[in-house]
Amino acid sequence: MDFNKIKTFEDYKIAKNKFFGPEGEIFSLTKDLKTASADKKAEIGKKIKSLKEKAEIEFEKVLKRIELQKVKDKIENEWIDINQPVENNSSLHPITLVANRIREWFLENGYFEYFDSEIVSDEYNFERLNIEKDHPAREMQDSLYINENLLLRTHNTGISAKMLEKYKNQAFSQFAIGKVYRNDEDDQTHSHQFTQVDFVSVGYVNFPNLIWTLKSFLSYVLETEVEIRLRPSYFPFTEPSAEVDVLYKGKWIEILGSGMLHKKVLKKAGYTNDMNGFAAGIGLERIAMIKYQINDIRELYKNDLRFLNQFRKDK
Repeated sequence: MDFNKIKTFEDYKIAKNKFFGPEGEIFSLTKDLKTASADKKAEIGKKIKSLKEKAEIEFEKVLKRIELQKVKDKIENEWIDINQPVENNSSLHPITLVANRIREWFLENGYFEYFDSEIVSDEYNFERLNIEKDHPAREMQDSLYINENLLLRTHNTGISAKMLEKYKNQAFSQFAIGKVYRNDEDDQTHSHQFTQVDFVSVGYVNFPNLIWTLKSFLSYVLETEVEIRLRPSYFPFTEPSAEVDVLYKGKWIEILGSGMLHKKVLKKAGYTNDMNGFAAGIGLERIAMIKYQINDIRELYKNDLRFLNQFRKDK
């Protein structure tokens, strides 16, 4: 048999069946074995064994050659130039759309972005933010601790604490977007992880500056001029503090927490002058749900194309 003539997997199957089948030499020798003398049987048996072994080796080589050729043909015929432009009708994820919109506003208004690890020290997640040891937010069941000193960040305000220390006694404006983690039960409006933007602006600023920032920021992100209202609240790192509601599509919706930086936070960061600052934080999922009328936060994490296709550019 000329094994070089076998080019395809179909050829391989036909050749193998023919070689070992009723028309093959081995089958013929097996028939002769039944009527052969004792001496001849030993000779024929050795020949059958030798033929089988050689044939199996050759057929194995053929199979490998066919498989390699198949891969080679596929590479040659299915080669794609990744530098060629392609038509893209897909959409960015709604959280990414919101993040991009948020980033645009901050960069256009003099803020810089800072990235940091999602694993933070207890000091910067709590201590530097005026959250003392006996504060309810320090309870182990509310935060995901790695050990006594490290945990998955519960907010991005810890980044603000680092920036306050780095730029102490200086005016600056900074924001951070990233995942935060809470020991929470997942349901329609809650998730154990979500994306948050925190921002801080330090200098000779006041509460009206904060109000203008919030109104301008929210109007830009929601892509419509909105009204806001502030309600007195409490956060350890701001004083005074305020919960912010936004009037969106005829309905008042609670959207974020904000306030003027607490003097203790500035002092812990090393500020010795009379500068002050304001800060706020908001979940991007919260904005996406409001802006795109999403009723269940879990939809944002299912990767269901039927849901994601709603945000295609051509819709």
